[in-house]
Amino acid sequence: MGTNEVILQKNQAGLENTRGTGVAATRIVYAQITPSFTRPLMDFEDHSGTYEGRRRVAYARSRVGFSAKDIATFEDLPWWLQMGVKGGVTGTDDGSGAYTYTFTPSAATDDLKSMSLEFNESGNPYEADQCMINSWTLRMDADNDQEPGWMFDAEIIARDWSTTTCTGALSDRTTEVILARGTKLYIDDAGGTIGSTQKTGSLISASITVNNNLHFKAFAEDVTYVAANKVGRGRRTLDAQFTFEFDSDTEFANYRNTTAPVQRLIRLQREGASPIHTTVYKRMRLDMYGYWNSWSRGDRQGNLTATFGFAGFYDESAAKTFQLAIVNALSALP
Repeated sequence: MGTNEVILQKNQAGLENTRGTGVAATRIVYAQITPSFTRPLMDFEDHSGTYEGRRRVAYARSRVGFSAKDIATFEDLPWWLQMGVKGGVTGTDDGSGAYTYTFTPSAATDDLKSMSLEFNESGNPYEADQCMINSWTLRMDADNDQEPGWMFDAEIIARDWSTTTCTGALSDRTTEVILARGTKLYIDDAGGTIGSTQKTGSLISASITVNNNLHFKAFAEDVTYVAANKVGRGRRTLDAQFTFEFDSDTEFANYRNTTAPVQRLIRLQREGASPIHTTVYKRMRLDMYGYWNSWSRGDRQGNLTATFGFAGFYDESAAKTFQLAIVNALSALP
């Protein structure tokens, strides 16, 4: 019998070698993870000459999912991105102990990783395999004192749900929060070099959502759950929203006054507090290519603001829609 205290919930996970083939956990997952389980019950209206219309019963296949909310850190965010952007990414060493993990989504290869997840209170533990990130959001609000860091939210779909025992002897990690305050914004024109023109005194908040459009497959022989290692995908999309101080017409004019869409090259960057060595700092860098697709006006403590919607589009020259690069001091992701 467990203590059943909310604060004692435990999440542990390991990346799978083959989707749907469970593995022992290799790391503690500090995120807030909320599970969902549905097993639809057939509701056929039986006609028996009575008012009792429910006589025969059967279940449909079970559906398992999770929502996850985490504070983004330089050490943990790359682990999530293996499931959200590209799996199998290794760090590039600069020769002095700083490693760069670059996540560029593959155009035509399904290389997203899956995980086995141990969850719930330790006296009543469960496990789900083939857990995959269907969509994720990276967001920041420099005014939010309750969430002063960049935040990572994920919608996760999973194959199954079973009782388990928690993997033991997993170590805690030392991490550094990627603060929202101090984030740098760069906006450049098409044909330019992304990250060249910093826009200061403007950005208030940002939210970037990537939808991987995953779906799990099932066949006649799959009775209780969907099939293992059978994953379908639709088109991947990136959509973002930025709230700026509205004291300039520059970006609104790019959206408003042209007949052809004006491409914008956007970089968001945040460095860590102290150098890994010499002048090399931990860093998160997100590059995006696309176009403004909405605008609305607001206010912030009496000052006008503008919220722009942004739709990511594939850039032929850059050969990508977006890219995330994280610099930390980890030679490998635990």
